[in-house]
Amino acid sequence: MERGGLTVTQGVALMLGAVLGTGVLSLPGLAAEVAGPASLVSWAVLVVLSVPLAATFAALGARHPDGGGVSTYARRAFGARAATVVGWSFFFAVPVGAPPAAGFAGAYVADATGGGRTTQLVSAGMLMVLWGA
Repeated sequence: MERGGLTVTQGVALMLGAVLGTGVLSLPGLAAEVAGPASLVSWAVLVVLSVPLAATFAALGARHPDGGGVSTYARRAFGARAATVVGWSFFFAVPVGAPPAAGFAGAYVADATGGGRTTQLVSAGMLMVLWGA
C-alpha cells in the first residue's frame, strides 16, 4: 500500500482555509458595510500576505510529517519547553474558537434553509456535539 503525501500547493490551500476559515465568507461583507469598499483592499492584502505563511507551514509539513504540527516545529527549533507551550496554547484555543465557528456555520444553515435565530443556534449546537464526539 502506497502512502499518500501532501503537496506544498495542497498544504497552502489547507493552511489558508484554516487561517481565514469561515471569516473569508462573512468578514469582507461586514467590513465593507462598516468601513466602505476600500476595506476590501485591506482584505485582499491580508490574503496575499497569508500565502508565504501558508507556504512555510506546507513546506514544514512536507519535510516533517508528524501529527504534532506547530508543536513539532517548535520542538525542533526551540526545544521541548517551547513545544509544550505551543501545544497547550492550541489545546486552550479550541474551546474559545469552536463556538464562534459553529455559530458561523449555523448562520449559513439558517440562511440556506430560510430559518431564523433558532435554526442557527440548533445547527451550531449540533455541530458542537458532533465535533466533541
